[in-house]
Amino acid sequence: MSGPKFAASTPHFSAAGTPSLVYRQTAWHPSIGLADNVDAMHLLERRDQLEELNRCVEQARAGCGKLVLLGGGAGLGKSALVEQFVSEHRRNARTLWGACDGLSTPRALGPVHEIAAQTSGPAERATSGVAPRDWLFRLLLEDLARPEGACLVVLEDLHWADAATLDFLRFIGRRIHRTRAVFVATYRDDELSASHPVRLALGELTGHHVIRMRLAPLSLAAVEMLAGDSGREAQVLHKITGGNPFFVREVLASPGELVPETVRDAVLARLLRCSAATRELAEFVAVSPGRTESWLIESVLGVRQTAVDEAGARGLLVVQSDAVGYRHELARLAIYGTIPAERTRALHGKILQTLAEHGGDPARLVHHATLAQEAKAVLEYAPLAAKEAARLGAHREAAAHLSAALRFGASLASEQRALLLEQHAQESSLSNQTRDAIASATAALAAWRRISDREAQARVLSFLSQEYRTVGDKAAADESVAGAITLLEALPRSANLAMAYNWRSLLAVNRGWDREAHEFGQRALELAREVGDRRAESHALCNIGGALLGANDRAGYDSLERSLALALEDRLEDQVARVYRTMLFYSVLMHDFARARREFQDGVEYCEERGIFSHSAYIHAYYTACELDRGEWTEAARIATELLNSSAVTGVQQRVTVMTTLALVRLRRGDPGADELLDRAIELVLPTGELNRIGRITAARAERAWYEGRYADVAREAAMGLAHLCGHAAPWIRGELLLWQSRVQPGVAQAGEVAEPYRLMLQGDWRAAADAWARIGMPYEQALALAEGPEEALRDALVILDGLGAGPLAAIVRRRLREAGARGVPRGPNGATRANPAGLTSKELQVLKLLAQGCSSAQLARRMHRSPKTVDHHVSSLLEKLGVHSRTEAVAAAFARGIVSADHHPSPTRPAE
Repeated sequence: MSGPKFAASTPHFSAAGTPSLVYRQTAWHPSIGLADNVDAMHLLERRDQLEELNRCVEQARAGCGKLVLLGGGAGLGKSALVEQFVSEHRRNARTLWGACDGLSTPRALGPVHEIAAQTSGPAERATSGVAPRDWLFRLLLEDLARPEGACLVVLEDLHWADAATLDFLRFIGRRIHRTRAVFVATYRDDELSASHPVRLALGELTGHHVIRMRLAPLSLAAVEMLAGDSGREAQVLHKITGGNPFFVREVLASPGELVPETVRDAVLARLLRCSAATRELAEFVAVSPGRTESWLIESVLGVRQTAVDEAGARGLLVVQSDAVGYRHELARLAIYGTIPAERTRALHGKILQTLAEHGGDPARLVHHATLAQEAKAVLEYAPLAAKEAARLGAHREAAAHLSAALRFGASLASEQRALLLEQHAQESSLSNQTRDAIASATAALAAWRRISDREAQARVLSFLSQEYRTVGDKAAADESVAGAITLLEALPRSANLAMAYNWRSLLAVNRGWDREAHEFGQRALELAREVGDRRAESHALCNIGGALLGANDRAGYDSLERSLALALEDRLEDQVARVYRTMLFYSVLMHDFARARREFQDGVEYCEERGIFSHSAYIHAYYTACELDRGEWTEAARIATELLNSSAVTGVQQRVTVMTTLALVRLRRGDPGADELLDRAIELVLPTGELNRIGRITAARAERAWYEGRYADVAREAAMGLAHLCGHAAPWIRGELLLWQSRVQPGVAQAGEVAEPYRLMLQGDWRAAADAWARIGMPYEQALALAEGPEEALRDALVILDGLGAGPLAAIVRRRLREAGARGVPRGPNGATRANPAGLTSKELQVLKLLAQGCSSAQLARRMHRSPKTVDHHVSSLLEKLGVHSRTEAVAAAFARGIVSADHHPSPTRPAE
């Protein structure tokens, strides 16, 4: 339920003369410091969080807004804490309130529209009609930056958020420091798996302006205070409830001496004390997640004023000015679970009919139609809900709506079902659900074949070629695009044929087959211009640019810039994202780091404002290689670890890129875990035939073998990579593979173009090579070249390697210095320092481990028996040593570098059921 809660009702008559549930708006919020008030328990042991929230308000007033991510299990008092916080600042700050709903498929941007509707400007007007969502996002950002005072924004129940709402959180979270707002997002952290989209979104939000809080269960002392003279034994109460405030509250409100063993028992005990009319009302409200409007209750049940009053007085329901809802979702689910299945379906059917008569939101109609098993209604409203969700960038929700339609679509004609399947495949692809996309597209293809629609078959085959490529199925990708071209070449020349040529060209680009990529790119370009299709033209220019850059021809950047200009001018969002991704890939491949940084920043901002996360995930994956090459190993490992643990990285190409980056960081630091990553990466990449990725992984495996003294394996891995490069340019990949091969087979002939720094190393000109690597900005490779020189060069290499934490190569350099008779060779980091490569002090390590457990500043001070000022000093110092900007980034870096293990990060406590 969004907004502040209300209680105490009085009847009101609408303009039509019918009774309407409108209630006296008496602000309801938990009391503080009154142990005999059952609502007081919500804020016991929450003073630290309130104080930190109040500090955020002061900083926001000074023009530095904050994003507060408030996590905790169900029933731990997140809403109560936020309500108390808001009530303390209601007179001197604006308040905007929104909540995600628990529909089976949530409304796209539902809570964002709620927030915008409470503003008094352009953002409010942008919620109606078909306004682009990025415009709405910018208008809301401008509203939060208004200079006249602080603004408090509350977004509740983020664990139910749709994809578009998560995009909004990312957008605001990265810009909140430019506003005068405190934006509080609450979520149940115990319901988020490692791959949950919400956990991914939260992991991306970092910086000093992001504050993370986690509520813990109440202590035994707090429960003792609450139990008071209730007659309940505090220790038993604490043991059964686990200190969950909501459960404690329900137990203390239940009659009798026995303590209910579950939340459900406690809630039902409260329900059983109500009249039959109130129980009927409670059941009806339980059927709708969130709040139930007063007019909806009246339309289905008639006027229930007495029942509403009783439910409010007994604490079963919370009464608002125009709606009724449960105090907590746990209570709603407890009662919903007791309603017989047939009655549940009937109630959903009545709600569906009433909402449809009043022009209800399609997503809400789909929810009730599905649970009422009304196939006709699902087929009517699900495509409408999917269309709106897709327009707003909530592609995951669009796919879910279409999936619901397909489940009830057995009676559809073949063409209708094929179109639904094709739409579902598209939305699944856009939401990184590649396997689902392939399944639906394959079914659509079979349906189009049954009705002999060649153009539709070719369209689906072109789509499938890219999905198969994403999962690494080279043969299926080739077969699909070849089939599409064969079908379309038998038809009049069209934009569809131009796009099929483009897909063929793109497959070749990704495999490094530059001549074929250029040939089919040119075919696509000529046909696109002939038929006047600018999308196909932009796509062709992008492929041609990639083919040229793959052959080390920088003229490819000109083609990419023309492709980008066309796509931006025509607002071809997917194509714009594709060009950014392509430019980043080749900038990293050619070690043009300034361009790579620019393309990364522009590409991520463009994609995330528009919810194009299939491309955004690629962009992040490619950028890990850039950070690795620049010597920013901690950042590379942090991004790579987050991506591997997320649901965003589903394609083989993405996973292989990220795995290789993380493996190389671990390998070069001497950390464990590199072998598993490299072994899995080679299994995934070989079936793709994509030479750039195969070459990079085989080079990494050759490097590993060289460190370990397995020289035969060095030669074998290098030869494998070079075999895939035969007949292709790839001067950077070829140079790296030849370098490792030359370490164990110095007499082998070296054919093909090689990038300059590698050419110099192969020629034995270590000094010129080191200078070349220094100009590019690749310190590890610079040290690798210096390691071939005399004592002075070896010492220079050692300084670089110790700075990087590159233990294995540093050990080789030290050995060479000693073998050359050098004196005063630095000993290097000892064992403890290698386990702690950032050089943290014992106190800083203690702080870091406590941060990994989710401790706040106040909790750190208590646990360490130090003043908050001293703790803040330790935090600032460890942030500097780790090279990060926030506590969250520090924890991620600690896990990535092995400073903190999973043993130091206990699982969150789950609430009692």
